[in-house]
Amino acid sequence: MAGRNAFTSRPVGIFTVLITGVIGVGALWLAGTRDDQRLLNGVVGAFMLSVAVLVALGQRRSVSTWRRTELRGRPAWALGLGERGQVPAVAVVLTVLGAGLALAAVLDDRAGVRVVAGLPAVFLLVLAAEMWRAWARRPELRISADLVELHGAGIDSELAWDDVGAVVHENLGTRWAALVLTAVAGAPSYRWRLSRLLLPMDREPDPPGIHLRFGLVPDEAQLRRVLRDLHVADRARREAVISSRLPSDGEH
Repeated sequence: MAGRNAFTSRPVGIFTVLITGVIGVGALWLAGTRDDQRLLNGVVGAFMLSVAVLVALGQRRSVSTWRRTELRGRPAWALGLGERGQVPAVAVVLTVLGAGLALAAVLDDRAGVRVVAGLPAVFLLVLAAEMWRAWARRPELRISADLVELHGAGIDSELAWDDVGAVVHENLGTRWAALVLTAVAGAPSYRWRLSRLLLPMDREPDPPGIHLRFGLVPDEAQLRRVLRDLHVADRARREAVISSRLPSDGEH
């Protein structure tokens, strides 16, 4: 897994949490004790505190949380994708900032201010709505002896093990790399459907298959090993492994 950058390293993260937290609490205190600029201070305070929470959550080590479930009536593993805390934290940051700009646009009588504040407010609130929707969908990967199913932030896809060509590391042409279960040509089991509210959270899989973006996978190395082991195993072996233990229980 890639190392953390300067903005998510622990010393910088702790410093950022402290500074944004102090500013946020101070701004909220001013909003509660002074009548002038109460709205501005309240928005700034809420925004800075939400940033502090976001950065604090970013310091947590990403952990793969596997659980037992069923898929098409067969025993299966389920792996949550994406940080449960970070997604709503980002949504809160966008919501607070968007709402603050929207209030500024509504309450100010100057046309220029309304335009300058209103347009970014709409954009931020749209992004916030998409983040809340992504969190509500609870992205998850499910694996049974027969099938792999992805319930993503903006896409649902499935592929039978018999139609998996390879488990490979792919560059998707953006800043996201992905672990991809490629579909063989004309795979009869391959299905995918985009799910969107306002913005495209995902796109048509290219190459065809199930795409697991590294930024959403808690432990890419472990998941790659699990998928490759299951891919080379026969169905009886896959069912025996999936029925007996979880990947988090140890090597299989």
